Amino acid sequence: MTAPARHHWTIAEVADALGPSANVRNYLEQRDVRRCLQAASAIKPVARACDVGCGYGRLTMVLAEVAKQVVGFERESTFVAEARRLLPQIEFHQIEALSNLPASSGSFDFVMTFTVLQHLGDAEARQVAAELKRLGQGGCVLLTEETDAAFMDGAEGGGITKGRAVATYGEWMRPFDLVLRFPRQIEPGYPRSDVGTYMLFADSASRG
Repeated sequence: MTAPARHHWTIAEVADALGPSANVRNYLEQRDVRRCLQAASAIKPVARACDVGCGYGRLTMVLAEVAKQVVGFERESTFVAEARRLLPQIEFHQIEALSNLPASSGSFDFVMTFTVLQHLGDAEARQVAAELKRLGQGGCVLLTEETDAAFMDGAEGGGITKGRAVATYGEWMRPFDLVLRFPRQIEPGYPRSDVGTYMLFADSASRG
């Protein structure tokens, strides 16, 4: 059976809030990524960080507040071009597959992916999780994903959004340990109150 064609995302699809709502959402999400960075830094100093599936870099820029080296990996060429234009001080790479990234094992102290795995089928999402662990060996990995396991929208290959329980991601991330979790918060008035969970995992090796 032929695998479904990959969905190509547009900026309009990934930015479903505009104007004041978008400003509030960006603030809240950047604030919470800073919280996770602070927690990760308490485990291991964060000198090198990356954002996998970084889009146009709206959260990648937060990593540069802490890490001296920041890299963004993204599949969509239009996003990469926009990221490079807006954030020339950050290194952005266009890649073909999130499960095969051009970096050696343990390259980063902090690896982040933000609402990316929820848009992948189970097999691909699990492969990407393994790649995140490879890049973050000895450090921390932040997943921020839809965690209502009953939620499903769209179809694989066509812009799917699939909720998975925190326990599922915990299983996929072993031997990394879940060291911090809290609800994702966005602007008031959004149609759904539960929009996911921040999950910070630390490599057991980094914790002695």
